[in-house]
Amino acid sequence: MKDKVFKKTYQVSINSVNINKKLGLFGILGYLQDIATVHAEVMGFGLEDMIRDQSFWVLVRQKLRMTKFPVWNESVEIQTWSRPPEGMYAFREFEIFLDGEKIGDCSTVWMILDGVTRKVKKPDFSMERINPRTDYHLDYIAHKVEVRDNFEKVNTITVRNSDLDLNMHVNNTKYSQWILDSIPIELHKTATLNEFEINFMAETHLGDEIDIYRARNVEGEFKHDITYKGVRHSDGKTCFLAKLLAD
Repeated sequence: MKDKVFKKTYQVSINSVNINKKLGLFGILGYLQDIATVHAEVMGFGLEDMIRDQSFWVLVRQKLRMTKFPVWNESVEIQTWSRPPEGMYAFREFEIFLDGEKIGDCSTVWMILDGVTRKVKKPDFSMERINPRTDYHLDYIAHKVEVRDNFEKVNTITVRNSDLDLNMHVNNTKYSQWILDSIPIELHKTATLNEFEINFMAETHLGDEIDIYRARNVEGEFKHDITYKGVRHSDGKTCFLAKLLAD
C-alpha cells in the first residue's frame, strides 16, 4: 500500500526569492506544482499514464494560506495528500513546514480533460487508485472567488512561448506571475501575503492578449484585499479570477 501522505523537501534557491529575499508566491506555487506532479506519478496518474489515456490534469481552483515565508537558503518540507473525490472533481491538499513549524497550507481542486476534445473526461476515481487520506484534512476547500463590480484595467499581457506547458496552454503558475507583474512595486516592498486564491476558468494560448483588471475592497479585514481577473481581449472571456489578502 502506497503512503497516503507524500513528503518532499525544497531548499529555497536564489531564483525562487523575491525582492525581499523571501520565497515568493510564484516560487511556492512552483513547489506545490512539483510535488503534486511527483506524487501523481507514484499514484499512477502521472504524465506517461495520462498520455496513454489521452488525458491531462487541469487545476480548477486553488487557495493558499501562509503565516510566514522562508528566506533564501532555508529549507521547507511540503506534505501532500489526496482528499476523497466528489463526482468529476479530485482534491489535493498541502501543508508547508519550516523547521517543524507549519507556516502554510493549500487546497486545490482538479479535473481531467480529454487530450483531443479538451472536454471534461470522467476519470477512474477508484478509492484504491486515489488512496485518499481519511484521518485528517484541511478545514477549508478552495471555492469560487467572489466577483466584484468595481474593476479597473491595470495591465495587458501577451502569452509568450515561455508561458506554455507541455499541453500547449499556459502553466497555472504563470497566472500568478501575471498578477505579480500588475502590482505596484511599492506594494511588493511593503506588503506581506496572507492568502492567495485563484479560479481557472478558460485555457489561454500562445499569442492571446489578456487584459488584467483589479478591484479593491477597502472594508475588508486585511490592509490589502484585492481581486484580479484576466480577460481575453479577442472575445471578452474571463480566463481567471484571483484574490489576494495581504497586510
